[in-house]
This record gives sequence, structure tokens and C-alpha cells, in this order.
Amino acid sequence: MNRLQVSLESIQHVTSLTLDLDLSTPGLVCLVGRNGAGKTTLVRALRNLASADTFVRTATPYAFSPNSRITYAVDGVEIVFAYDDKIRSLNCRGSIPPELRDLIAAELPMPHGTRFNYFKSASEADRDIRRAVALGNHAHPEELVSFLAAIYGSTRYSSMVEVNVKGKSYYAVVRADGTYIREDYLSSGEYFLINLYRTIKGPARLIVIDEIDISLDTAAQANLAAWLRTFCAQYGRKILFTTHSLALMRQLWSKELFYIEGSSGHISISPTSYSFAKARLFGFLGWDKYILTEDQVLLGFIQAVIEKYCPQTFFRYKIIPIGGGAQVTTLMGHNEHEQFLSSPKEVIAILDGDQKNEKFFGHPGVHMVPIESVEKAIYAYSQADDDFPFVTGRKNFTSAKDFHNYLQQKKLATQKQIFEYLISKNEETLQTIGGVLRNFLAPPA
Repeated sequence: MNRLQVSLESIQHVTSLTLDLDLSTPGLVCLVGRNGAGKTTLVRALRNLASADTFVRTATPYAFSPNSRITYAVDGVEIVFAYDDKIRSLNCRGSIPPELRDLIAAELPMPHGTRFNYFKSASEADRDIRRAVALGNHAHPEELVSFLAAIYGSTRYSSMVEVNVKGKSYYAVVRADGTYIREDYLSSGEYFLINLYRTIKGPARLIVIDEIDISLDTAAQANLAAWLRTFCAQYGRKILFTTHSLALMRQLWSKELFYIEGSSGHISISPTSYSFAKARLFGFLGWDKYILTEDQVLLGFIQAVIEKYCPQTFFRYKIIPIGGGAQVTTLMGHNEHEQFLSSPKEVIAILDGDQKNEKFFGHPGVHMVPIESVEKAIYAYSQADDDFPFVTGRKNFTSAKDFHNYLQQKKLATQKQIFEYLISKNEETLQTIGGVLRNFLAPPA
């Protein structure tokens, strides 16, 4: 089972919604969007494949109409849940193979999620747990302990034990006096993570969690993504979740973040960047990528190169003029240590070509345009190009910058025309810096 497609039609406020997941590649899929975008409806639909009464138990019957249906396609095999007037909800007339029922494990938000309804079975198994602790008949869940310790930054889980009762694992933190705290008496966040770990080690290849952040503090949210990513790779899982947490979103890779939104009930899911999501959800403006450069002229030239060589710019970016090459690279070095702009991989520097003999040339994040500078290049071409388009009768220019400024002051050429001319004369050599910018700003593969 390598591909899952889920299509919703006429359910609650959702007229149409399609989710297409590649299950052959493990990893994270985070859906973000405003309230009412259809996230919880989608999670219900995913859970419905394994638990056919999901909508009966968690949704109002007024969410449906005779046109309501969900179609699941798994490697070409279709399962259809259509509206059944007898139960005023969705129903499947055919049988669902066990392997498809086991494909998805989904966790709903409050009040229906398991994290808000502690295991009844844990209390029922207490006598067996107590006996196992007293006799030392238990295991040490090293991986789970490491997971919880990293998320919460605490060593309090080092005495956690795993007790197997009738084929099911239960967890408890054993105290020095021999008493213990059973998993269902831990905080809701701790219990949720234990249950999530248990689910990851279960049979489901797709794990779906609505509002994953709701029971976790901010620090735990920020620490979660890296561990989930590791578990996905280790156990071959795809974890799809929704969140409103900026702390969690900030830790996601660009290819893991998707924005869900609707227009007249037609819901779309598309790749997004952190800054775009932040701006749409909270009204905060920001940038995903930073390009440090020398001055406003080079800034404009870089922007012209981006427009020429980067037909798709996925990330929000900011080009910042700093000053000379030394100042640019000094600021870049400070950011590498303090990350006040962003992580080092999200910041590059682009300098004039006349900086190539300086000591910072060769730094992996520092790049050069293939001309000495815009001003020097346009002045040199005015003397060497017989077809130079910006003709002037004046000859006594004090510098290349003087000539560059004169062309604009006398309206012989706009800055845009100067950039276009230089790009046309250097198309081959600009391919390198064009490729750097394309890789830096283009949609993730």
C-alpha cells in the first residue's frame, strides 16, 4: 500500500476536499489553516476508514446530505462511504479488508481524543502492574524514556518500567519507595506522548493527530518534530497532524508544511512556508530566507537576476544591503552564532565580483555576481560595446559610479534597463548565481 487518496464531498461545510498521500516515503505532514478550514472534518474522514462509526459518534447528523460521500483509494482499490438515510450518516455497503482498517490510526481533538479519555484498561490492569513491579517482572523502555526526557528536558522518567499484561504494554514511573505512578496518572501531555509512542510501534502506517499541540507546553512542542521525524524513518510511518503552534511549525522542514483553506466550500491543500503560514494565521510578517548584500544597486541587480532565473520563488525572502563585503560577512558570522535572523542555512551573502580576492571568498554561504559591480560593468561596456544602447556625448566621468548615476539623472537609461542590458551581456556567466538563487528560493523537492 503505497498511495492513499481520500476525497470528501458535501460533508458539513466542505463541498469538496482531496488529500493525496504517498505512503511509500515515511515522514511528517503538517496541515495548518484557520478554524473552519476543514482540518477536523478531514481527520474524522481518515479515522472513519478504521472506525466506521466515527461520524455517528462525533458529528451532528445535520452535517450530511444525500450527496455526502467519502471515497478512499488505496493503490487503486476504492472504498466508498455514502449517505445512508436510515442512520442519517455515512455508511459503507461493501466489506473493508482488515489490512485497510489497520492502515490508519487517527486521534481526534477534544473531547473525543484518546488523550482526553484515559485508558480504562490501565486501571483494570493495575493488580497485574502492581505484582510485576513488586516482583521486578518488567522491562526498561529505553527508547520511550529517551523520547520523554528529550521532549520535557527531565530525568524523572529514568525509572519508568514497561509491564506486559495480556499482550498489551503499560507504563509506570517507579519511585524509590517501591510505589509507582501509572501512565494514566501522568499529565495529559505525558500520557499523550506515551500513547503516541505506542501507536507508532503499532500496525498503522499512517498516524493522524488533530491539534497535536493542545496538551503540550511550548518547549515540548518545539522539541517534538525532530523526534517524530526520527520515529517515522525508523518505523516506516507517515504522521499527519494539524497544529496552531508556531513553536512546532518553526521546527518543520519546508516540505513538511501545508496550508489548508477553502473557497465556497472547495478546500485546497498546498505546500506553504513558515512565514506565509505565520502571516495568514496570526498576521505576523516575516521572511523564510535572507540575502545579505552590499548596497541598494546590487540589491536591485540581485532582484532582477531572481526575476530572470527563478520563475518560482516558494519562500518569502528579504534582501538586505549592509555595506562593504567585510561588513556583510561579519554580520553573516554573527548570525551563525546568534541566529537573530534565522538558522545559518537560511542566510546567504551575494557580493560584487570585485570581492573575489578577499579573505571571505570561498565561504560556502558567500557568493559573487560574475561582474565586478553594476557600475563598473556598465561603464566598461560603454567603452567596449559598439552597439551600446545608452549613448552620451559626455566623456569626462570621474568614476564608474559617476557614469552610472549620470545615465539615470539624464534619463538615458532607467535602473531596470541597465540591469536588463547587463543580464543580456552576461547570460552564460550568470547561470551559476542564478542556480544558487533558484536552489535557495525554489519550492522544496
